[in-house]
Amino acid sequence: MDGLLKNPNNKYQHLTGREREDERNKGENAVKNYLKGIIQDCDALICLIGNDTHNATGVRYELEVAKSLRKKIIAVRIPQTTGGLPYILRSWGISEVKWNAKDINDKLSKL
Repeated sequence: MDGLLKNPNNKYQHLTGREREDERNKGENAVKNYLKGIIQDCDALICLIGNDTHNATGVRYELEVAKSLRKKIIAVRIPQTTGGLPYILRSWGISEVKWNAKDINDKLSKL
């Protein structure tokens, strides 16, 4: 992923600064509002698929917000993990992309 973000020919950039704020101690609504704001500022949501993504707290909310805001959504498999793809992604017909810059960029460009 790092190579994709550092590539000057890549139009997709990682957020900086804002994603480092910790809103967890402010309650669930504060966290949801914070996440929605971040997602609104994005062109795409990359859902990292690891061992527990399919049942991780907040993943479904983030995906539903991204979909409601008509953001591009891709799922990228973290190397050496085996967890399932969240059901909601499967129901939307979204499949996994390999963890490499070319595949990620190609998938984003096709959406």
